Amino acid sequence: MAEKRKVTIDADLQEIIPSFLDNRKKDIVKLDEFLPAKQYSQIESIAHKLAGNAGSYGFDDLGQIGANLEAACQSLNEAEIANLCLAYKEYLENLEIEYK
Repeated sequence: MAEKRKVTIDADLQEIIPSFLDNRKKDIVKLDEFLPAKQYSQIESIAHKLAGNAGSYGFDDLGQIGANLEAACQSLNEAEIANLCLAYKEYLENLEIEYK
């Protein structure tokens, strides 16, 4: 079992974080569909948005996963794409948020 990933988020964002995370879970559903079909341009689009906005919500590591996934899609590195999709999913599954 993976270790919990603790992230401290600004309390001012507490109301919008659940919606942000719900949308990320929807991303995972899409990735589970796109990955076996090798729809890398669709995965790249999700990764690009993730890389661009996760940090704004305080999820810097998640944004880095998005940036790395986007780069892997651009280079068509199938093994890395699969690994990063899994990292994205595990990040969300093991996320523990503290508001300050």
